[in-house]
Amino acid sequence: MSRRAVRIVVVAALLVAGVIAFRYYFSPGEVVKRKLVAAIGAFEEERLLAVMSTISRKYSDPWGLDYETLGGYLHETMETYDDLRVDYVLSKPEVGEGEVRIDIEFVLWGRYEGRKGTVIGSISDPCTATVLWREETPGWRFASTPELDIPELRDELDLRRKD
Repeated sequence: MSRRAVRIVVVAALLVAGVIAFRYYFSPGEVVKRKLVAAIGAFEEERLLAVMSTISRKYSDPWGLDYETLGGYLHETMETYDDLRVDYVLSKPEVGEGEVRIDIEFVLWGRYEGRKGTVIGSISDPCTATVLWREETPGWRFASTPELDIPELRDELDLRRKD
């Protein structure tokens, strides 16, 4: 094979690899996963407005929360606890028409009155949630939490569930 043919094969292989990587990086599931990770980071840094910018104004869930009440709970958590940290594991995104679902297992850690410990969940019994993101005019937004299990709040969540 001539040098020219080898160069053409190498360039073609790089081009194909680049297209595949580009499609993967910009796929809805990967875009939403990056947005979710960024929102968790903003929460840990107590940047409420950055977190709220990822949430849909049309947010609603089976427990009666909407955009404003969810924001209030996030603000209260940030005001009550210091050194917030979320340990989490994300599932592979499930992509549907205009929406992406991701399952998440997590434990929220924080410091309250000088003592550091878990806020919700534990290593042996983590919180679990299914988060639903929808494509809206400004981009992908966190639209609902169809499933949620917080060990410390199981009874309350069962009572509040509206579906």
